[in-house]
Amino acid sequence: MSAGKLRPSQEAAVIDVGSNSVRLVVYRIDGRAMTPILNEKVMAGLGRDLSRKGLLSKDGVEVALAALKRFATIIEALDVRDVFPVATAAVRDAKDGPAFVQRVTDETGFKLRVLSGEDEARLSALGVAGGSPDAAGIVGDLGGASLELVEIGPKGLGRGETFPLGPLTLAEDAEFDYGRVGDHVSDVLEKTKLLGKRGGAFYAVGGAWRALGRIDIALSNHPLGVLHQHEMNRNQVMKVVDVVRKQSKRSLEKLEEAAAKRADTLPYAAVVLERVMVAGNFDRVVLSAFGLREGVLLEQMSEEALAVHPLIAGAEALAGRWSRAQAFGQALDHWIAPMFTRQEIIFSKKHDEIIRGAAARLADVGGPLHPDQRVEIMFDLILRAPLAAISHAERAFLAAAIHHRYTKAPPRHVEAYNRLLSEEQQAAAAALGAALRLGADLSGRSEPLLAGFEVRAVDGKLVLRVKKAVAHLVTETVQRRLEAAAHALGLTAELKQV
Repeated sequence: MSAGKLRPSQEAAVIDVGSNSVRLVVYRIDGRAMTPILNEKVMAGLGRDLSRKGLLSKDGVEVALAALKRFATIIEALDVRDVFPVATAAVRDAKDGPAFVQRVTDETGFKLRVLSGEDEARLSALGVAGGSPDAAGIVGDLGGASLELVEIGPKGLGRGETFPLGPLTLAEDAEFDYGRVGDHVSDVLEKTKLLGKRGGAFYAVGGAWRALGRIDIALSNHPLGVLHQHEMNRNQVMKVVDVVRKQSKRSLEKLEEAAAKRADTLPYAAVVLERVMVAGNFDRVVLSAFGLREGVLLEQMSEEALAVHPLIAGAEALAGRWSRAQAFGQALDHWIAPMFTRQEIIFSKKHDEIIRGAAARLADVGGPLHPDQRVEIMFDLILRAPLAAISHAERAFLAAAIHHRYTKAPPRHVEAYNRLLSEEQQAAAAALGAALRLGADLSGRSEPLLAGFEVRAVDGKLVLRVKKAVAHLVTETVQRRLEAAAHALGLTAELKQV
């Protein structure tokens, strides 16, 4: 295990030995952007006997060790030097947990960091904050054996609690009984000091709750199948819970493919979510694809890396880490900013600026694609890219802006564009795309050449000021780009040589 800070442009692995699954994720680290490049999971069920015997499942131990041996071989072959193996509730609480930890070390070389309930909650919340910097409310991480709750807000992380409410703990040997399980969960949650009918948002972490999110996407015919920051209001949550608790295992498998592997435990996870919603009187659930594993990596990052907004870092990582692309994206971000000083706010002043910055860094991400294919590909590419700190509507907006970087025509037959964005937001995305196109085509994607021009929105005009040394770069095409950008912004174009 590395004790130092993670470095830019490296790979790092997190091994998560949970109560239900054992998982390896290898990430590409670009600043604070964490892009999974390998993700393997084995359902070992280490904690399935914990509530009855206080011991790890014998079969589960062998399955887990077999998986960890495979992971060790893969990590060695990939030459990944920074590896962070952690274990959670089952290993923490089992009487034979220490023996398992020693066996893992002896047979694989991994030295498991057994997390306390407090550490598990803290790292999960740290991961959520890394994927949603504006998160404010309660984070809940549901593992196989336990539920961790922790406060999150503008000042960082607050108090944490842990409860034995994982699906494996609740299932025992009895058949699922909604009334019995619900009453038990409610009784346990009476001990909480965090919920207390607080309202607002509940941030859900964990594979079982992500499976519920996929079911909601299917039931509601949501136009975007990205789980990160998918939101369910109170009524949607209760509908999903009602559907799941009444379905047979076979019906669950038909309802959602991802539910098949969790069909035995999903009803328990659904009831826990329902009772948490009631105890906290939450308005909505926000799913987070970021959690414990990302928290483990964020803990290892430098202050310099953490100072960059995750959406900006993700856009730079997606566009490529070579210095020319980074330098031009940063320059374009600053160059287009004066064009939007008097434009209507779309999401919020802060978010609009961050989204423009991300768009500028993605302005040439379609460069390697064939010109005849770019327009068809770009919207979906950005819409489904592994970006953090961005809502579904903001994803659609960013995707539309990058689409319009290459064409004035709107995306065709794209449900997410039509359902997630209002007409005003669609027009604003077209204006941002036109601004990107102007800056990129004017300068040949060169920041020194871009510096020879200045553009501002002044008195109803979009004024492009051109230094004499680069006046020959203003072609008929550039003038068309200027007029298109001005029109999209509701302005008239003016060209000045200085």
